[in-house]
Amino acid sequence: MKLSELLPVAHLQRLCEEFTTLTGAVTAVLDLEGNILVATGWQDICTRFHRVHPGTASRCHESDTELAASLDQGLPYKVYKCRNGLVDAAMPIVVGGQHVGNFFTGQFFFEKPDADAFLAQARQFGFPSEVYLAALKRVPVLSEDRVRLMMGFFTLVTNMIASMGIANEELRVRGEELGRANATLAAEVAERKRAEEELQRAHDELEERVFERTRSLREALAKLERQQDELRVAKEAAESANRAKSDFLSSMSHELRTPLNAILGFAQILDSAISAPLDDKQRFRVQQIMKGGNHLLSLINEVLDLARIESGVLTMSVEPIETKALMAEVLELTRAFTTHGNTTVQDWTVADDVAGRVRADYMRLKQVLLNLTSNAVKYNRPGGTVHLAAEAGSGHSVRFVVTDDGPGIPPEKHSLIFQPFNRLGAETTEIEGTGVGLTITKRMVEAMDGRIGFETEVGRGTTFWVEVPASEDSLAAPPEAVEDDARDAMRAAAAGAPRRLLYVEDNPVNLQLMRDLLSEVPDFILASAPTAEVGIEMAVATQPDVIVLDVNLPGMNGIEALGQLKTNPRTSHIPVIALSANVNPSVIRRGLEAGFLHYLAKPLDIGLFLRIVVEMCSKPGIR
Repeated sequence: MKLSELLPVAHLQRLCEEFTTLTGAVTAVLDLEGNILVATGWQDICTRFHRVHPGTASRCHESDTELAASLDQGLPYKVYKCRNGLVDAAMPIVVGGQHVGNFFTGQFFFEKPDADAFLAQARQFGFPSEVYLAALKRVPVLSEDRVRLMMGFFTLVTNMIASMGIANEELRVRGEELGRANATLAAEVAERKRAEEELQRAHDELEERVFERTRSLREALAKLERQQDELRVAKEAAESANRAKSDFLSSMSHELRTPLNAILGFAQILDSAISAPLDDKQRFRVQQIMKGGNHLLSLINEVLDLARIESGVLTMSVEPIETKALMAEVLELTRAFTTHGNTTVQDWTVADDVAGRVRADYMRLKQVLLNLTSNAVKYNRPGGTVHLAAEAGSGHSVRFVVTDDGPGIPPEKHSLIFQPFNRLGAETTEIEGTGVGLTITKRMVEAMDGRIGFETEVGRGTTFWVEVPASEDSLAAPPEAVEDDARDAMRAAAAGAPRRLLYVEDNPVNLQLMRDLLSEVPDFILASAPTAEVGIEMAVATQPDVIVLDVNLPGMNGIEALGQLKTNPRTSHIPVIALSANVNPSVIRRGLEAGFLHYLAKPLDIGLFLRIVVEMCSKPGIR
């Protein structure tokens, strides 16, 4: 396929001219033979100087060759700094899986050019200095972020080119079909011309078929025009897409947590059942289900964390915390899940001059260090060692250092380490991961006014370090850690007096999960209601010991229902717990402010849930 035969070159020329007018960036569309089909906004410094003089023109040819060779290797796009000093970029045009041409932009700088260097270049090649430097001043300076946005736009343009190419190819094929049909009709007319009636029928048939072909062509042209309109609209839509991303991810989190609640909930019941305990083989299978479900839940949480960080809505509670207590908890948790390759995790090595306190969010800093230590375990060599150290950092800070003796990271992948959803090739291995852990880690560290970095050597291992500010202020207590074993929680719940629990939930699967759970706990009496309105009536009539309330209910939602329960003298004393797949921080905050004693997230943690329910039922002051 020839690119010139696939494109409406005039339409594309106008589109590129408008883009050049808006951004100042040059554009060009070339086929694989080097023929220029579209060109806009080329800088005088290139057209009048660099591409004219043999000495500089060879550098331009070198840049063109390097860009084209990179695209032949399958790269999505390539940015290249020409030896003449300007930056060029290009991406392939692929139609129907075939590389048919390239889209070029460039002739700009990433930073203000060195005028002295270009003056020297003018003198070297005999360019008129004043005219050459005047042309230099007209070359735009674009940030790398803006170039990435431009390349994103060019991706849309190349996709549009591909769509237009396919559409034009379809038009050509249909035109050939129409030509063949016309030839067939002409032969039929010639054969039947002596029979007026047959001639008329053939003529009518020809008109009908021409009409259909014409209609198809009009529809194809209309579709092409719609695609061009969609391309213009896509630029505006991209600006609102980032705002919609957080809302979308929160909604998807709710939709994914609902089935996960059933998967992990029923798996926990099977794993912890008292009435019919599993044998070892069955328990192993159930634990594999739980492992997979928890991995998916971790992915959901990490993607949500990343979205909140990018949207600037991730909450932080920065306060003084004890360094040694944090390190001890991280060491204990790391060793608890150290099952990969017989890896050894050594004790922390603490320098004498390390501050005893740091200023950070305890849970977030623990999450950061656990991510680094778990990576050091997962990506280590068999029988490897993880070294942990704490030392004085730059300024008044504490540096936490995590070192492994694994395979190391190749230099060409260093720039990709903190990119989201990039696992540096580990996605082809059996090692689980999401590719966003280090991205989240970096953003969290920076949100706590800290720094993160790494050193690595292929074949020797990798060191990641995190620095956070030291603190002289009084300590804040770390969050209380609660370990809930589902089977132990069931036994504890079964040991108490009879309890009545009202569960307001509209999802039948979630309701069945609660029935199956409480069937394992004697003396628990479960009542259920499908709506908040029915639940309020049942609470007034039956006076349960505790109410478990979903937030997203048909009709009246859970927070509104809680308000009515609290204002009714007959139900205001009953403790109410939220159990919901809606983990939007603003919804959780509103729920707790409205009076929920606890806001539990789905998937249900059975051990934590039973512990809280028993605690609520055993506190007479709450009722």
